[in-house]
Amino acid sequence: MRLKWLLTVAGLKMFFREKEAVFWTLFLPLFMVVLFGFVKFDQFGTIQLGLTDLSHGKNEELMTALRQIKTFRIHDGTEESERKALEKGERDLVLVIPESLQPGQPLPLYWNEAKPQEGKVGELIVQQIFDDIALQSLPGVKRIQVKLQGVKSRKLTYMDFLLPGIMAMSIMQMGIFSVAFVFVDLKKRGVLRRLKVTPMKPVDFIFAHVITRLVVLLLQATVLIGTGLLFFNLNFTGNPWNLFVVGVLGAIVFLAMGFSIAGVSKSEDQVAPLANVIVLPMMLLSGIFFSRANLPGFAHWITGWFPLTFLADAIRSIAIDGASLKDVIWQILGLGLWGFASVFAAIKLFRWE
Repeated sequence: MRLKWLLTVAGLKMFFREKEAVFWTLFLPLFMVVLFGFVKFDQFGTIQLGLTDLSHGKNEELMTALRQIKTFRIHDGTEESERKALEKGERDLVLVIPESLQPGQPLPLYWNEAKPQEGKVGELIVQQIFDDIALQSLPGVKRIQVKLQGVKSRKLTYMDFLLPGIMAMSIMQMGIFSVAFVFVDLKKRGVLRRLKVTPMKPVDFIFAHVITRLVVLLLQATVLIGTGLLFFNLNFTGNPWNLFVVGVLGAIVFLAMGFSIAGVSKSEDQVAPLANVIVLPMMLLSGIFFSRANLPGFAHWITGWFPLTFLADAIRSIAIDGASLKDVIWQILGLGLWGFASVFAAIKLFRWE
């Protein structure tokens, strides 16, 4: 253990002496958080409408009219699930269509009190739809009045969505790029070959590098969360231990990927394209900067299996929703499968020469 400790300290010294590595690892994610924090992506755009149809298709005309409104992004679900999503701040409105519409009886439309603008606009649109349907019906049909009812919920901002995603992306980049470039360089210069003839065990050398990167990731996460809390009113309600467990599991996945790339690459020129083939699709499609809900159905299903998607969803649920490890068990299982596959690939592909 003394040797592992000395190698870890040496690795940390080597890392922090590289100014470029410190900048890209610590300050680039922080710069992205600050930049996106001042760009108001969460201003009024679409209205997240939760819709529960208890009539089972009897009010087809109404449902069709609602789905034709481009301002609405409709989420179908049960009344319980949609009300819960509203309380968590994931919906702006929730409309429950009863089994039979009774003219003259107020129809409740639940709205997010943290977003009054979306609530009022949504009420006007829904009321207009009901009025149009009434006018097209037989004479004498009474108007169905929409009654807006407020529900207390959290006011989540774009920063609450973005910062956990940046944390997940940083874990991926640290695991893949730092390991792949460093070990290819050491292999190319013959350093790894020389280390094999020393009394030091190769596993101790790798262990020290893994611990070094975990320490840097812990520092990075602390800086990001601290910045979010101090300057952007981040709604952090999670357990730091749960966040650490998921972060370490994600780091294992991407560190193993980095070792795999280092194993098949003979020079730094080969590392960049191989790493970007893995990193770029996940960075753009795993819900880091924008929600995956905007993706079409098939793409949404495929990207749901990306390791970065599992990691980002787990970190976001723990940090913002206060989820326990049991609540994110699906993401943990996904990362576990990716970790097993990545470690197996790293063992098979990594070469010391």
